[in-house]
Amino acid sequence: MKIKFLGTGGCLGTPQWNCNCKTCTSDNPKNFRLRPALLFEIDDKNILIDFGQDIRYQLIKYHIKKLDYAFLTHVHRDHQNGMEQLSLQENIKLWTSEDVLEELLAKENGMLWIKTRNPSIDIDVLKPFSIGDVKIDLIKLIHQKDYIKKRVACTGYLFKSAKFSFAYLSDYNDIIEKEKLYNLDLIISDGNNWKTTGTGHVGIEGAIKVYNEFKPKQMLLTHLNHTTEHTEVEKYTKQFGNIAPAYDGLEIEI
Repeated sequence: MKIKFLGTGGCLGTPQWNCNCKTCTSDNPKNFRLRPALLFEIDDKNILIDFGQDIRYQLIKYHIKKLDYAFLTHVHRDHQNGMEQLSLQENIKLWTSEDVLEELLAKENGMLWIKTRNPSIDIDVLKPFSIGDVKIDLIKLIHQKDYIKKRVACTGYLFKSAKFSFAYLSDYNDIIEKEKLYNLDLIISDGNNWKTTGTGHVGIEGAIKVYNEFKPKQMLLTHLNHTTEHTEVEKYTKQFGNIAPAYDGLEIEI
């Protein structure tokens, strides 16, 4: 089994257009971040989590030839606006939580376009299931932006086997199903900015609190915007435990 970070950036990616900050002008390749996406390889099955504007480039860059599942965390452009790429392969299962699917169907006109282009695509609610000995489940999150009155439906994903367990939690500022997060080997968490703000992100400080509460063996940060320079985040977070920023192309063999 293998986890691969296809993208670890925020909604605008890094570097940002017309920005001369130290992150955007950095020579460190770990500061070059595409929009957030993760690939989890289980035996001969490939699970993609999120498919934003950069997904075509990411799939080509990392030589990914096949997708079996495409899980969606929530309906924001940097997570689902590359969805048309899923029309290019048969029998992909596009699964998410019930409330996220409801928002997706409302936004995408019942998914008429992609179902016309790819009638074999399975668009449905993810119910807990297993691939081999890996159990897969949802984790309900809160992604509440102060400037949007309606709460954005958002879900994380949990993968547990006898050998390894991890959760993927992108774009959240609170967790509803906390009981599912104890005793994990790895939590991959939102680290969008330094502080928890009204943008709906827990940020680095909030992620450290999540680490202290649930005590995973390791935490990796993703969805990092251009205010979070890699070496600075790395130096800051390691003083709190086994916490580090992820970066595009990072692979974890399980």
